[in-house]
Amino acid sequence: MKEEKQIIQMNDQFDENESASYMKSYMFIKGFAVGRDLKQVMIALSLARQLHEGQYRKDGVPYIFHPLKVCSTLISYGIEDDVTLAAALLHDVLEDCGDKLSLCGKELVSEYGIQQEILEIIRLLTKESGLNDHELSVYFKRIEENPKASLIKLSDRLHNSSTLYTFTFPKMRKYIRETSMFLIPMASYCKKYYPEYTNAFSILKSNIESMNHSMDIMLCKIESMEKGG
Repeated sequence: MKEEKQIIQMNDQFDENESASYMKSYMFIKGFAVGRDLKQVMIALSLARQLHEGQYRKDGVPYIFHPLKVCSTLISYGIEDDVTLAAALLHDVLEDCGDKLSLCGKELVSEYGIQQEILEIIRLLTKESGLNDHELSVYFKRIEENPKASLIKLSDRLHNSSTLYTFTFPKMRKYIRETSMFLIPMASYCKKYYPEYTNAFSILKSNIESMNHSMDIMLCKIESMEKGG
C-alpha cells in the first residue's frame, strides 16, 4: 500500500515572537480574500506561511514577509484576481522550500487544492542561480509572455530592490544591471500589450525605475569614494 504523505500542518496559529513583523500584511490579505471569496488566496496564504516557516530574509525578518508584501502590493495596484494573488503568495516555494515539496510542487495541486494554473505560474517564476545574460533573457521572456507571472515578477523585484542594502556591493551592481536590462523593458512591454493591467504595470515600472536609479546613484557615490580613498 502506498504511504500517504502529509507535508505540513495548515493552521492559523502564530508565533508571537515572529508574527509582529508580518501580521498586518497577513491580516490585510486575509480580510481582502474573505471579502471577495478568493478561495485560492485563502489556501495559499496559510500554505505559504507554513512552507516558509523557519526561513529568514537577510535583514532578519521572517521570509514570509516577502511574499506577503508582493501580494499586498499587487492588491494596492488594483489586482483582484484569485490566481494571480495566490501565485504571488507562493512564488518562491519551489525555489526555497524544496525540502518540504518532495514532488516538486505537484502536491500543491494534488494535496492542497491549488489550481494547476497557479503551479504553472510558480514554475515560470522559479529561477536557477548563476544564469548568464542569454539564459536570463530566455527566463524573463517566458515570464513576459504571461501577464500574471509578469505582475508577480515585477512586484517581487520592487520589494527586493527596496532591500538591496543587505547585498554586497558586487551583487548590488549585478542586481541593478539586471533590472535595467530585463525588468524595466518587461514592464514597458507588458504596459503596452496587456491593456487590462496597464495601470498596474505603469505604476510598477515607475517605482522600479525610481528605485533602481536611486540605488545606482548611491552605489556610484560609494564606488567613487572607495576609489578616491
